[in-house]
Amino acid sequence: MSHHDLSAGIAEKSIETECIDVIYPQVSLIDQNVENKINSMIEQMVNSLVPTDVEDAEGCTVNVTGRYEITVNQDGILSLWIDVFTIRRMAANGITIRDSLTVDLGTGKSYELYELFKPGANDRIVISDIIKREIKKRDLPTITEFITITDNEGYYLTPTDLVIYFQEITYFPHAAGIQEFPIPFVVLANMVRPGTPIAKLLNA
Repeated sequence: MSHHDLSAGIAEKSIETECIDVIYPQVSLIDQNVENKINSMIEQMVNSLVPTDVEDAEGCTVNVTGRYEITVNQDGILSLWIDVFTIRRMAANGITIRDSLTVDLGTGKSYELYELFKPGANDRIVISDIIKREIKKRDLPTITEFITITDNEGYYLTPTDLVIYFQEITYFPHAAGIQEFPIPFVVLANMVRPGTPIAKLLNA
């Protein structure tokens, strides 16, 4: 099977208690080893997002809800994000934390942002400049000035865009929530490392 034909079956799993309501995906693939590898990564993501100290003798100390979205499941690439919202007892506001995963369905390899691009490419500069312009265009209030993305910045893919996101209260006020910045693949095409997820989606 070529990567052009490869996609994953998706089922849902959940953590449901009096205090927790988290739904997340599990994949099914012909290759059982790759399937297990990807599902293990997803489970680890969920476990890192869900707090452990959720109840005491009086009930829930924290209420937790979690949802996900599969943003790409085609051409041998899976990309997804999981949002987990927690609000503590008596707190005025809760907080949403996001994690994401982009993985090759043929090998089970997951990709950090920097691994998508050729060594020495100006991807960080190009992407950061686009984000700076977008912050200005949207007239977003900032609590900390945005200078540059990191090599391991949070991201996910759509069939046409690389989407950089920032957690709540990183650069923008709590009320702004998680901010997303789509970067079209066509802008990045000459910097993309061959064989990586963006390259496969561009060549699909």
